[in-house]
Amino acid sequence: MNKFSDSVPESALPLPASHAMFDGTIAMSSGSLRPEKDEWLQEQLVPGLKLIVVDRGELLCDLPGSGRQHITGPCVCAVWNQQEGESRQRFEPGRQLDYTTIALTPAAVASHIDSEFQQQLEASFQSRRFSGPRLLVLEASATIKSLHAQVATCPMQGLSRALFLSGKALEIMAHALDSLISRPAPEASALRLSNSDIDKLHLARKLLAERMLNPPSLAELALSVGFNTRKLTVGFRRQFGESVFEYLQNLRLDTAWRMLTEGEVSVSTAAYSVGYTPAHFSVAFRKKFGVSPKSLRG
Repeated sequence: MNKFSDSVPESALPLPASHAMFDGTIAMSSGSLRPEKDEWLQEQLVPGLKLIVVDRGELLCDLPGSGRQHITGPCVCAVWNQQEGESRQRFEPGRQLDYTTIALTPAAVASHIDSEFQQQLEASFQSRRFSGPRLLVLEASATIKSLHAQVATCPMQGLSRALFLSGKALEIMAHALDSLISRPAPEASALRLSNSDIDKLHLARKLLAERMLNPPSLAELALSVGFNTRKLTVGFRRQFGESVFEYLQNLRLDTAWRMLTEGEVSVSTAAYSVGYTPAHFSVAFRKKFGVSPKSLRG
């Protein structure tokens, strides 16, 4: 059975590796810190990718290769590390920091993230220019903040709790990774889109709409329109103002809205028709439109 930490001692650091899920290559931890002392604390870094959602609070992080950074929540910290090492962290004494961490071992990265996606991550972290661990701090989207809140307030116990939190870990990971690869790299500002490139981006959006229930992967979509995945993700956000993932989610919810307001369909039917389970559909629908889907059925 999967285990997750709901709280940690005040002097502890968020170390998710002891709470493994799936095949032991992905781990999750969630809790709060309220240190009493103003001191630097050491944390052992292990190879892999770690995502830390800082919902509330602040800290200083001193990471070899990335320098010292002041981090204030809400945000998402992404650490990409390919070798053993350590970092130092200093928390504000007496101030609570709420967090959720998800860690992927190198085996998880290799088995769950295809090679082209890994290349995009390396480009985002500029791994070829810098050795050692790399830290990026991203804005926490409304979706990620909502997922963190669901993790922190999960009322379930036992196996139901483990399954629920496993699902939320994957959702957080998906949104955070989407933000990472969509984040403009330093060279992205120089990206020029020709008229032909723009036509390809519109074709990519059309293909997503046609395959809404069974969308292609980023690599498949890029190949279909003659782009590499990096140019697709950066170009798509630049042209349409949202990532590929965000476009697909908004398309599904907008389609469901029309189904509920223009036709005689149930909430469950609308949910399954756009690729959601009813429970996840209701949460996503309310988040986007501010009303529950059930309220549209009178």
